Amino acid sequence: MTEKRSFQSGERIISANEVAHSILFISRGMVSVKLASGVRLATLVAGMTVGEMALLETYRSADVWADTRVDCLELSLDAYVRFRESHPQASERIVRNLAALLARKLIVANRKIDALASY
Repeated sequence: MTEKRSFQSGERIISANEVAHSILFISRGMVSVKLASGVRLATLVAGMTVGEMALLETYRSADVWADTRVDCLELSLDAYVRFRESHPQASERIVRNLAALLARKLIVANRKIDALASY
């Protein structure tokens, strides 16, 4: 269901505001998630996903850059829909895991905002 993809160091993998068509699973390397201003939001490594918000949002919210050579597996949203239809229980678990991941990210963001607001 996935396609192998590779990116060179310094290559843009995802552009903010583009239509989201897939989710990437990093198998090798390191990427940076950045705002248009250049502010780094996160560093992601092998075993992590990139662009999982595509399951919820139509457009990408940040840029993703390869910090090193990156090898990954790309799952198109169309392939995910087919998977979801044939494996509803597994799909529900994926969505619950995504919700938990997003909740953790929101908690971290709230703590950062609170720390910045206290200056």
